[in-house]
Amino acid sequence: MKRLVGRGVVDANLIKELKNEIFRALLDADVDFDIAYAVAERVEQRALNEPLPKGITRRQQIINIVYEELTKVMGEKAYPLNLQKGRTNIILMVGIQGSGKTTTTAKLANYLSKQGWKVGLVAADNWRPGAYEQLKQLGEKINVEVWGDPKEKNAIKLAKKGRDYFVKNKKNVIIIDTAGRHKEESSLIKEMKKLSKELKPHEVILVIDGTLGQAAYNQAQAFAKATPVGSIIVTKLDGTAKGGGAISASVATGAPIKFIGTGEKIEDIEKYDPKRLVSRILGLGDLETLLEEVKRAKIDTSEDQAKAFLKGKYTLRDMMSMMEQMNKLGGLKKILSMIPGMGMNVDDEMLKVSKENLEKFKIIMNSMTDEELDGEVKINRSRQERIARGSGTSLEDVKMLLQQFEQSKKMMKTFMKQAKRRGGGGLPGMPGLPPGAIPPGTFP
Repeated sequence: MKRLVGRGVVDANLIKELKNEIFRALLDADVDFDIAYAVAERVEQRALNEPLPKGITRRQQIINIVYEELTKVMGEKAYPLNLQKGRTNIILMVGIQGSGKTTTTAKLANYLSKQGWKVGLVAADNWRPGAYEQLKQLGEKINVEVWGDPKEKNAIKLAKKGRDYFVKNKKNVIIIDTAGRHKEESSLIKEMKKLSKELKPHEVILVIDGTLGQAAYNQAQAFAKATPVGSIIVTKLDGTAKGGGAISASVATGAPIKFIGTGEKIEDIEKYDPKRLVSRILGLGDLETLLEEVKRAKIDTSEDQAKAFLKGKYTLRDMMSMMEQMNKLGGLKKILSMIPGMGMNVDDEMLKVSKENLEKFKIIMNSMTDEELDGEVKINRSRQERIARGSGTSLEDVKMLLQQFEQSKKMMKTFMKQAKRRGGGGLPGMPGLPPGAIPPGTFP
């Protein structure tokens, strides 16, 4: 998409080039060959043959075509969990061993409890040593009660006892964590069938490892034969996971992807919305998810701080406060991917502010005077040397902090200029946001 934006003339050769690159990218992401080929073909045919609507450029039209075709492949719309007020909702978690099912169970419990549901967790995995202890520790971390009995060897009895316990304690969502399975483990698959028959869950969720690739199709098919799979959660989409195998899993089960795991933290789970995700992939931003993340993280930033940050007119003290807030949201890279135009147009140096650097910066700033932190004096070399000695760090570390400070000011000034010039739109030559697309009060 960067190449499309940067090229002077959009002709048939450029469209063919784009088609081939989309095809390769989808294959690299483990999307099924036939699906990948069909998407690339549709993009090419539409880009060559559809008349250009009034008021937009050929580039904007092509980006919109890519957006629509990717959205079709990835599910078209967001699907809610099958939960209802006024009843005890039972969720059965199933998946392959090592897929991150137990951690995902806790993530989902944390997500739902923050939505106001009264959640109980049942540890029904009697195969893996330490499964109960792991879920209990996670439950304590998120303040959600966990029921289990490590001495009980019958998974069905475990699940039923746990369900009955939480029904008595008036929980309206009961999430049951089952033992990890493999499509070849016939005894476990039979057990899962019995679990589903006995418990009659309102939602069966298949947890799929985002790194699994094409193998996800056969695994998902085996689960679908054993029990009706209501939805899918894809895990491990924070690193190098290709994720395309999850689309195959969705096809195999006929079940929609409803959540994705986006990191290791207990808060790193988000509703799967194909339109929002494709927007982020194409660098068009995702303000709705950003606003939801801010609300869930309970970010507390004053209006004066926000104005200063976005205008690039802020102090070292302000910068550190903002970085700590960003860290709650999963880091700067995640935030920028949700801001229109920023996902494809950000200096890589800005993304190097790791957790380690953040801690080191705090130590350095603790050795600064109030005048230095508030920008009332220039931090010359002699001051830098004093700060390095006082913080037990090197002169280079202090310089790195000051460079980061200058870069962040410059980046935010640039962003604000672009936003004003295009009325909140994306990159030059890319679709801007229509009037009213940014909710009032999003930015000061």
